[in-house]
Amino acid sequence: MLRVKILTFEGNITSISVSPIKKSMLAASKYLKITLLFIWELPQNLLGLVVFSIMKYKRSILRIEQEANRKFLETKNTGVSLGRFIFWTPAGNRFSHLANDCRMHEYGHAKQSVMLGPLYLLIVGLPSLGRVAYSRWYQWKYDRNWHNYFNGFPENWADKLGGVIIKKESN
Repeated sequence: MLRVKILTFEGNITSISVSPIKKSMLAASKYLKITLLFIWELPQNLLGLVVFSIMKYKRSILRIEQEANRKFLETKNTGVSLGRFIFWTPAGNRFSHLANDCRMHEYGHAKQSVMLGPLYLLIVGLPSLGRVAYSRWYQWKYDRNWHNYFNGFPENWADKLGGVIIKKESN
């Protein structure tokens, strides 16, 4: 028998005995979950793989980290979440009180991807792309940034899911 520590729903850590057979079943179920999630998010995973390949070829990726079954790819100037591939840039940070709010925001989009699966690109991707296009047009037309980009759907939802907390100004 092996002793394994697990995290309960309440956030406590407890230790349980697991036989080698149960341990292999736990490992198999983990891989099954990863495989099913990859298939569930297949459209954005394929697009993410294409973007990853292009950015790697152009040497635009500064660092790669693996976390929560996602690849966090620090880039020079790109922020987009496509399935397992989360591209983020420190240049996209908005708040001084958060070290990596762009990374957190893009992780929020990754959570949307898990929730919406094959509908993610339609429900989140297209509106987000529309907000980017409007933001760039606004910058061109008025020669200043559009400050409402993150105030509407789906960006405000991604901030919430990613844990981007905006500090309120104190009086």
